[in-house]
Amino acid sequence: MRLLIANRGEIARRIIRAARVEGCVTIAVFSDADADTQHVLEADMAVRLGPGPAAESYLDSAKVLAAAVQSAATAIHPGYGFLAENAEFAQAVVDAGLTWVGPSPAAMRALGDKVSARRVAAEQGVPTLLGADERDGPVDWSAAAAEIGFPVLVKAAAGGGGRGMRVVHQASELDDAMQAARREAQSSFADGRLLLERFVERARHIEVQVLADNHGAVVHLYERECSVQRRRQKVWEEAPAPGLSDAMRDRLGAWSVQLAQAVSYSGAGTVEFLVDGDNAFFIEMNTRIQVEHPVTEAVTGIDLVRWQIRVALDEPLSMSQQDIQLTGHAIEVRLVSEDPMADWRPTTGTLVRVDLPQTDGVRVDAWVHDGTVISPHYDSLLGKVIAVGRDRSHARRRLARALRTAWVTGVANNLAFLRALTSHPDVVAGQVHTRWLESDSGLPSPPPEDPVFAARLATALSASLSRRHGAAPAGWRVFGRATQEDVWRVGAASLTATYTAASDGWDITVGDTTSRVHVLKTQAGGAVVRVDSRQVLVRFVSAPTVGDPVDDAIVDDALLYLHWGDGEAVLSRMPRLPEPLTALGDTDGCIAPTPGTVRAVHVEVGDEVEAGQALVTLESMKVEQTLTASAAGVVSAVRVSVDDAVAQGERLVTIDES
Repeated sequence: MRLLIANRGEIARRIIRAARVEGCVTIAVFSDADADTQHVLEADMAVRLGPGPAAESYLDSAKVLAAAVQSAATAIHPGYGFLAENAEFAQAVVDAGLTWVGPSPAAMRALGDKVSARRVAAEQGVPTLLGADERDGPVDWSAAAAEIGFPVLVKAAAGGGGRGMRVVHQASELDDAMQAARREAQSSFADGRLLLERFVERARHIEVQVLADNHGAVVHLYERECSVQRRRQKVWEEAPAPGLSDAMRDRLGAWSVQLAQAVSYSGAGTVEFLVDGDNAFFIEMNTRIQVEHPVTEAVTGIDLVRWQIRVALDEPLSMSQQDIQLTGHAIEVRLVSEDPMADWRPTTGTLVRVDLPQTDGVRVDAWVHDGTVISPHYDSLLGKVIAVGRDRSHARRRLARALRTAWVTGVANNLAFLRALTSHPDVVAGQVHTRWLESDSGLPSPPPEDPVFAARLATALSASLSRRHGAAPAGWRVFGRATQEDVWRVGAASLTATYTAASDGWDITVGDTTSRVHVLKTQAGGAVVRVDSRQVLVRFVSAPTVGDPVDDAIVDDALLYLHWGDGEAVLSRMPRLPEPLTALGDTDGCIAPTPGTVRAVHVEVGDEVEAGQALVTLESMKVEQTLTASAAGVVSAVRVSVDDAVAQGERLVTIDES
């Protein structure tokens, strides 16, 4: 088999690994934004699709098929996202005489489409939530929502991964929510159809992995819990689901097999349910491999991606339901380039340092490395960390250890948030639900920044490394030990550190407190530092505005990235003669926080606006964010239109404050 992988990032690398074990030739495809990424370098060959935007590359089915012809591929694996659940693309692959690594187009139409899947589930007697859809023609959405009862969930009929979904709590919110969901669905799946469902506030999200061959055999590989979510995007997944009764486990497994059998399903797929006490409801099926498939592999010992390939080669399943046993526990967390402390705003830029160590019981599936550029064209997933243990507590402790030693910096991300998540009492107890992260249950937050400690570390490292490299530290005097000074910017704080050389280190004063700091050992990218009686292993990298990062010196005019046991910081040393600040002007408005595409403009020149009023809706990394006015005033300029591409920091709307 010559397998073309119609995807990118960590899932493309995962498929390459499995395909090689199965003896396949691997063919990558890539956009201009991905030309130097790891999946391109690891494949046996690679074909360019087009420019960075997904619609002009990975979502362009004609270009993907042309790449298959050009590379003499015999099969296509779609991974997840992009064209993975597009039945028309699957049909085009089959019509071209190629092997589609996935279920048949007919099975995808029946279960991959949420509207059709609800009908199939109802016909099979599998419970579904009260809802409405467009299958039989236009819908009076307001009347349908009133009949269902608020809150309701607006959902994209096609695709998955939480895209094109909005929760609506009252009738006045419905129209805006449907417009936003339709835009996101069209952008992500090239299909803007929607449906409504009753929204369950505190349900658990439980999904069942199924595997089927082309000869009528179907098995389930038990369940995963995916209840820790934000914006319907999963953050923490585990197998098996903690505290799930044997009766509910058997019921969900039987329903999942029944649905797969009803449409002659083949390959890997995931049947998703909401569990509310003793009640369970089918919500959708993902007719592809899932992001969280590694936790199922870990507790069953079955390689799902290899079996996708083997089924596509028409091999029968080698296991029966009785052969599949659960062993141990596995937990996966998703590392994303989003800022949890800024309402999960997507972030872009260049990763300065990526250190995701794999240790006993820990697997890392990632696509990023030092210097990877995170673009706004694709979703924010950087990688996954999966921990396996003899039980849930053991797996959680291993995960906590792995995250504590991991370091990803240069672009804001959720790593510190994930560290905090591992010790949250609700997570430890397994008492979470799909709205938990959005509730007042004590949202986990990273430890508070310790800018004073960071300034002490930075000062000691700077002084010690300057000495090691043969240069006199700033403030050096010929006669005696002079008091020297560094001024560090740490986040919003500006801290002055005065320091004097001591026999075993440095006496460093920040504020009213002086500490004895001793750099015990330095090596490339790290140092052992003792601050008074506290000893830490510090990792550091200095990233200048021009040139490559360095890890054996503190470079002037550079950002200094530090990581130590339970904290990290980004610092910059202030110049001794700073340039005067330039006034920003007397206008307010909104500035693009990330690169992206304008999806809606809500104001016109001359409009009077209030603080908090919507100005522009921006899409970045497949996520929409609505930018609002920070103060009341009159719109004096609107600088963008719908579908404009904007750069980070670009002013979109100007408001003259009242």
